[in-house]
Amino acid sequence: MQNLILRADAWLKANRPDYYAKLRPGIDVAVLDAYQARFGLVLPTEFRELYLWRDGQDIGPGVGALVHNHMFMPLHKSASSKELLDGMIGADFDDPAWWRVGWVPFTLSFGGDHYCIDLETEDRAKRGQIIDFWHDEPTRNVRAPSLADWMRGLVLSMEQGRLVLA
Repeated sequence: MQNLILRADAWLKANRPDYYAKLRPGIDVAVLDAYQARFGLVLPTEFRELYLWRDGQDIGPGVGALVHNHMFMPLHKSASSKELLDGMIGADFDDPAWWRVGWVPFTLSFGGDHYCIDLETEDRAKRGQIIDFWHDEPTRNVRAPSLADWMRGLVLSMEQGRLVLA
């Protein structure tokens, strides 16, 4: 994962300097530990490494996306989105497959959708897969088998000139 992070960092710095300037500094291990404790989760090493590198990006009008139309969420925004969505289970979300407490959002689209790391799938072999959460669509597609695989795809799309932005 570290090699992928270094490659993404170098590519963004060289090819998207305006976006790169909007990336927030990495966070402290204690902040990740507090997130884990708050939600009763064990965050994968890959997720922790990503946030130790950068705490997402500035989010607001006129700020670009990392990939497609998804912005890289600061951890405090991930926490507030997760808390809101977790709180909707059983009230707004009657279907238990709509949102699960073991999903951790790390991107935010301009339409309110997320890419999430899935820490709750029934299939233990698939824990840590990356899924998309569409706020108004029940389909939960698997984007990658792990965060490292998702990151590898992102880095390759950057380096090969195939990065898709909204």
